[in-house]
Amino acid sequence: MRHDRKALWRRTISIIILLLLGFTYVYFFLPSRNLLSIIGSNFIWTIIYLLLDGLVSIRGLLTEKLKFKLNGRHSKEPSPEPAKQKRLAPKWIALVLLLLALVSVGGQVYSFMSVKPTWNSIQKKFSKSTQAPTFKKGETPIALAPKTVINRVKKASSDIPNSQYFSISKNVQAQFYQGKPVYVIPIEYNGFFEMLKAGEIPGYFIIDATKQNATPHFVKMPYKYATSAYFNTDAERQIYRHAANWLSLDDPQLEINDEGKPFWVETIYKSEFLSHRVNYQKLYVAVMDAQTGEVKKYPLTNLPKFIDEGITTGIANQINWDFGIYRYGFWNRYFGKTGVMKPTGNGVENGVTSVFNENGTISYFSDFTTDKTGSDSALGYSMINARTGQLTFYTANNIMDSTGAKNNADQDYKAQQWKANMPILYNINGRSTWVMTILDSTSAIRGYYYLDASNQSIYGNGTNPNSALERFRQALVNSGAVAQNTPGSKWQKRSGIVDRVAILADSHRVMFTLKGNKTIYTINTDDFTSANLLRTGDKVAFKANEVDGQSIGNISSFTNKNLQ
Repeated sequence: MRHDRKALWRRTISIIILLLLGFTYVYFFLPSRNLLSIIGSNFIWTIIYLLLDGLVSIRGLLTEKLKFKLNGRHSKEPSPEPAKQKRLAPKWIALVLLLLALVSVGGQVYSFMSVKPTWNSIQKKFSKSTQAPTFKKGETPIALAPKTVINRVKKASSDIPNSQYFSISKNVQAQFYQGKPVYVIPIEYNGFFEMLKAGEIPGYFIIDATKQNATPHFVKMPYKYATSAYFNTDAERQIYRHAANWLSLDDPQLEINDEGKPFWVETIYKSEFLSHRVNYQKLYVAVMDAQTGEVKKYPLTNLPKFIDEGITTGIANQINWDFGIYRYGFWNRYFGKTGVMKPTGNGVENGVTSVFNENGTISYFSDFTTDKTGSDSALGYSMINARTGQLTFYTANNIMDSTGAKNNADQDYKAQQWKANMPILYNINGRSTWVMTILDSTSAIRGYYYLDASNQSIYGNGTNPNSALERFRQALVNSGAVAQNTPGSKWQKRSGIVDRVAILADSHRVMFTLKGNKTIYTINTDDFTSANLLRTGDKVAFKANEVDGQSIGNISSFTNKNLQ
């Protein structure tokens, strides 16, 4: 009886330790409660229990043996030697463990290798590169680089009440706020004790995403739940409490509605039976009120209007990888490699770059290259609708990838040690063109760089997007590329009286308009020195290459009749 009571006590201790370990693991690591996870967890916890029970039993036996020796007792009863008291688990426990192991390992292997159904579940369409986003008159593809945004927000951190308790998040959220493209930057706690002292997050920063000299604005909008909070105010833990049976590939992102109220947004999914495999056609979005902790789940087809990125950046990056790598199955990635394309990962966040579209939506841009080491040739690029998850792939031929584009741009700023950032491929005047922002070591904007994706000798740079664009268009004309590749381009003879003039001495250019003509013409003063003397009212005659009434480069001949 005494040994039975001790055995019961030892098992009780083992169970208590196991429960404490299990609670700690679930609370801090938030494992999914889908079927495969439950089976795998039961197998692991059973093994841990048996190990704990064995350790406690051995400790008890050693203690008994030590007491026996110290007391010098002699007994006819056999000593509790471990070798003589083999307590093998019943056969049915061994069989259950074997079954759990087979199902768990088999499910993990199946999830890892069964990739073709995942590729098939991606919403995708294939298009030609000529149908890609095109730079149009009055538009600019340039947005502030997130690195620059964070740098500016840090300088404005003194606007935060009790700023010593907080830091600036590295996650910059692109979205449309009241119809305007902006970046939203969350504030984070500096640590656990700072959270206790502060009590809540006082607000967030917002900044215009497309103005070169935009300054961040602190929005006082206190909220309790945050990704940097601890225990039950941790945003991810709060979402988990309402979606424990779901899986996620990314952390929550902060978005705001048109009233400025903050919400945490996380893309979630329910896996296939006995699997962790994702089905991209069945994605849901968990939306949590950052002030109250209320969580609601929405399918992608029924999102609240203010949600611009129901597909978070991490999910978009995973879609790109699955799309590029697994079109022809798992083994093809390693043997044969037919059709294998690798995302370059040169995006500013999680390998993708957020692009503001003219129609008020956001897309994620990423380019693809070959799986060969050292290759800088682009096979194409994708634009993923951040709200619907629709991937559009644009095939590209004979162009460099974003890595090659950045390396080319960096060479021009080697002395200054400035770096190209945020490369996005656009069609400018019918040419595939890499558009990049140039940043210094402090992430301050130093300029912009336009590089022809097919010919690295054709490029234009400038301190602002417009000047860089004009220089690039001039380079196109100088190379003869415009006339050959721009649909609708024509050389036109023009004459008239100069209405307005702008002499850009730093770029050796003169821009002017004629009376009764809204087209802006550009002259390279290296070609026509007399253009430096151009004044309003001068009579001029020239020949210019135009597309849809817009001058796109150098003037091939120029005469100022007032100087003759």
